[in-house]
Amino acid sequence: MNLYINQVQNKENFRSAIYAGDIFLNTDLSAAKDLCALAKESITAAFEGETEHQTLHRKMPVETFVELVTRLKGQFTNGPRAKELIRNFIIEIGADPRDYIFDVPRIRVVPNYDYLHAGVSYAYKPHRDTWYGSVDCQINTWMPVYTIEPEQTMMINPGYFTQPVKNSSVDWSLADWINVQRHRAKDNLTEEVRVHPVPLEAIDTSREIRVAGNTGEMLIFSGSHLHGTVPNHTDRTRFSVDFRIMHIEDLKQKRGAPNVDNGCSDVEAGFKDFFHANDFSNFLGVNQ
Repeated sequence: MNLYINQVQNKENFRSAIYAGDIFLNTDLSAAKDLCALAKESITAAFEGETEHQTLHRKMPVETFVELVTRLKGQFTNGPRAKELIRNFIIEIGADPRDYIFDVPRIRVVPNYDYLHAGVSYAYKPHRDTWYGSVDCQINTWMPVYTIEPEQTMMINPGYFTQPVKNSSVDWSLADWINVQRHRAKDNLTEEVRVHPVPLEAIDTSREIRVAGNTGEMLIFSGSHLHGTVPNHTDRTRFSVDFRIMHIEDLKQKRGAPNVDNGCSDVEAGFKDFFHANDFSNFLGVNQ
């Protein structure tokens, strides 16, 4: 695995590098900074004017926190400005938005683990996004809204990129997640009762890496990397923004990262949530 610093804009074959497991860290993308600024505005609006975002969990019962986070997620994900900034990102890295589709942008809210680690703030176990029905050519982006420490971040375990992990993805349905389970997030306050695809063997954590970045410093990596939420035992809530892009021709030609262990069988169920990056029209499938 290679780590490229501030090079995604100048690397013509960046997709091939990502499909091979390489990771890009970019600290100076304007679109990433703008997405984090939008996230801060959205948090203030959803939490009714509160501006001390990293301590919000100290100021209210968890039930209120979950209600307001649910509002925040809906507003951020479905707002037009976030989609515009994803298009700006594609242009900024020197690519053509007409060649890409994207999944809706998401804002993640991870408060102190003992306060909440389920539902709207689920602490994801080590997983590949392909276990959740993502395509092999999915390119992930992830950035913190505020400066974070290693104890607050997301981990990536690159040692498993080509090493299979026994997991439960064969028994997991993306269609059921989209239509039923996703909407139950707000009901999970003390325990995550929704079924997720998870490892069925112990993971060697000595090989994981944790990048503690500043506002808008973006990681770009394959969705096939094993990654997950670092349980946040600090007293500061971690906010992050992520979105996923896919090259249309790579999707059609089945180019992407190697599938070493994914068993999810209904990948197409997620296509209806994708948008064309040039005009935000819905992506209907590889045959459209």
